[in-house]
Amino acid sequence: MNDLVKERTPQIIAAEINNYKESTGRIQLSCAVEIGRRLMEAKALLPHGEWGKWLQEYVSYSQLTAERYIKVAREYGQTRGGSPGEEKAKSSTLKILSYSQALTLLDVPEEERVEFIAELDIENMSVRQLQRAIKEREQARQEKEETEQENRELQKALEGEKAENSELKKERDDLEAKAGELEKEKQNLEQDVEKRKAENSKLKEKPLFKSNQKLRADLTAAQIKNATHKVAFKFEALERAFKELTYELNLLLMIDKDVYGEYRKTLRKFLLKCLDEKVGN
Repeated sequence: MNDLVKERTPQIIAAEINNYKESTGRIQLSCAVEIGRRLMEAKALLPHGEWGKWLQEYVSYSQLTAERYIKVAREYGQTRGGSPGEEKAKSSTLKILSYSQALTLLDVPEEERVEFIAELDIENMSVRQLQRAIKEREQARQEKEETEQENRELQKALEGEKAENSELKKERDDLEAKAGELEKEKQNLEQDVEKRKAENSKLKEKPLFKSNQKLRADLTAAQIKNATHKVAFKFEALERAFKELTYELNLLLMIDKDVYGEYRKTLRKFLLKCLDEKVGN
């Protein structure tokens, strides 16, 4: 039995790959998946460092081209354990896509790919048209994300405004409460002032208060009289001293006019200074 099973070698795998390549000019996705699977198989069998040489010699692929086929096989040929409906949709996708289309669609996340393909007339689209559709989808996605982000920021700002308004309302309520307390205190003070005025009015009517007022008036009159006497005495003393000074200066004039002149200037300055100084407040 085992003798009937051919051993899988890189050369056999290369022949199978070339067969898929020659089967159709426009490589369908199903063929590309099979090519990718066999490239993975061959890569696992080849010694280290022989991969690039084998690609060039047996299948005429560059390593970049081979990696693209392998990626397509992994993305479109693997069973991911989805629901029967999802697997059926994937199977339908394999039938209508070309390799170039499938490669282009790798830019669309796997979980969105089937739905995206279903929205397009994929069989009649060129790769360039498909690229444009993917670009437009990405732009729409970005605009949606930006709009959602803007909405989140607006919602956050709105919540901030609500919180600030709530805080302002609380402050306003506190101020109104304090204003009420101050108004109450004001009324109490006004009542206290009126009470004290009434008490003072009654106090003025008492004999002791009237006697106290008379004593204050007598004391003030005595102080005025005493101050008047002192001022009159000082003024008389000043007048007498000035007359004596004038007499002595006249005597000095007859003895020495120059010395008299100096003293006269000094006296003039002194009198002017006395006149410039404030008397009292």
